Amino acid sequence: MAALAACAEDEDLAERRIFGAAPAADAGAGLGTKRVICNDRVHAASSEGRRITLAAYQRAIVDVFDGTVVGSAKFPGTYGKSATGYSTEAAINGLGEQDVAQIQVAAEEVALGVAGALPKLLPCAAAAADEACVGVFLDKYARRAYRRALSAEEKAQLLATFRTGLTSPGATFTDGVALVVAHMLQTPQFLYVMEDAAPAARRLTGEELASRLSFLLWDSVPDDALLAAATSGALSDATKVLEQAKRMLASDKANTAIARLFREWTGASQLAPANKDAVTYPSFDAALARSMNESFDRFAVGQLRGDGTLTSLLRSSEAYVDATMATFYGVTAPPAGQWAKVTLDPTRYSGLSTQAAVLASLAHPADASFVLRGKFVITRLLCGSLGEAPANALSVFGSLPTPPQPTGKDVSATLLSEPGCASCHKTINPPGLAFEHFDGVGRYRERYGSGKAIDTSGTLSGLVPQPIQFQGPSELMDAIAKEPQAAVCFATQLFRFAMSRRETPDDQCALQALGDALAASDGKLAETLLALTTTDAFTHRIDP
Repeated sequence: MAALAACAEDEDLAERRIFGAAPAADAGAGLGTKRVICNDRVHAASSEGRRITLAAYQRAIVDVFDGTVVGSAKFPGTYGKSATGYSTEAAINGLGEQDVAQIQVAAEEVALGVAGALPKLLPCAAAAADEACVGVFLDKYARRAYRRALSAEEKAQLLATFRTGLTSPGATFTDGVALVVAHMLQTPQFLYVMEDAAPAARRLTGEELASRLSFLLWDSVPDDALLAAATSGALSDATKVLEQAKRMLASDKANTAIARLFREWTGASQLAPANKDAVTYPSFDAALARSMNESFDRFAVGQLRGDGTLTSLLRSSEAYVDATMATFYGVTAPPAGQWAKVTLDPTRYSGLSTQAAVLASLAHPADASFVLRGKFVITRLLCGSLGEAPANALSVFGSLPTPPQPTGKDVSATLLSEPGCASCHKTINPPGLAFEHFDGVGRYRERYGSGKAIDTSGTLSGLVPQPIQFQGPSELMDAIAKEPQAAVCFATQLFRFAMSRRETPDDQCALQALGDALAASDGKLAETLLALTTTDAFTHRIDP
């Protein structure tokens, strides 16, 4: 599996410039030796406007209309390969001809739902079904959808749409409002998270910053309290921004965004029985997949909401179980219909990397994959870079001799015997083999199905100052948790998640601030996320 020439190099040269190649005693609160001066000017970077995702659309519809309707599943999803791994990236949320058609269908579907709920949403319609009542609707619901007060022109356009809706024979007030809803849900003001262009660095308006906060922490539109703070000018004060961010993160509405952060960081997909071979894993049914998904989300939320630190995230042996997951792990089940936090064997289980949903996602339909798991460690936990395998990689591998019923170490040795493959696999394979005790659905196994012993020993080298020798995932994660590069990578992943893009040299101060927050809080995840909301990169913008 030959790769690009630089496949085993660090991808993030920018990170090395920001934090230094290795920590030093005088690094202060930061993560590296090379500090940058950040109080000399506003350090902002350009940002693309981006279409909201399907998940954000569905949550926004619920929040705009007070939970009376649900967002249509016909809204377009993402497509293409993300450069960051995060679903909000602009490049994978485009707008083609088919997307426009889907957006229209989704808007009309929601409009019908709003029409059915209109007596609850718009009480004034019962007494006076007129344009003044439509104005009340726009001031409340269109304001939420646009994330700001409507301009006179925007309001006039929507009122004109209402009048158009009354021109059909037999049309009613409700029909007119439904057409207004369909209109506003197809406007750029609703569909895009965007800010006005600026040739020089400028602070976002209160409404623009409110949108950034709400889509970061809630995957949805701002609530009325956040919009009020934006309108009042409170969000021009960093202290007030932080107050709002803390309030929002404390809300249960943040759970979805928290889970998405960890899912997209790790590559833990929403599992379904179709992901696995039914003959090899007959117990992997809908109930197990559903419970495995929720177990992961509960772990992620629990880590960020509690006193979770980067170390606990990587080293915790806790898991969340219902009756199904308790059977999966072989522990005592909680009462029917309930969930409980349990402690698993710390010599086997170690934090995020051994959550069942992660292990099952980083596997093939009928087998585990030390390659996928190794790539996860290298690229997502340490932010290393690996080149793409060539098109003939599988055929090359198929031509190499392997023993019957090979172990993971046997397959690894075969890959390393081919020079083209070895260039990347010497880096990938060792950390991936640390997880060989877990099968393709993340269940612990003592031996391979063939009866052969499992060897999880190895050495991680290349991305750390000194090679790390380990036996299994617990020793590997314990060592990685102590590596400065793990903290650098977490700060980088958090930035990419929040900003929906890769970092640039203009973002050095934001990344440094995240490193400082991580160090000052003893690695607390929530404190680091909150610190991001007051950085220049988050609160300002500039266009090239």
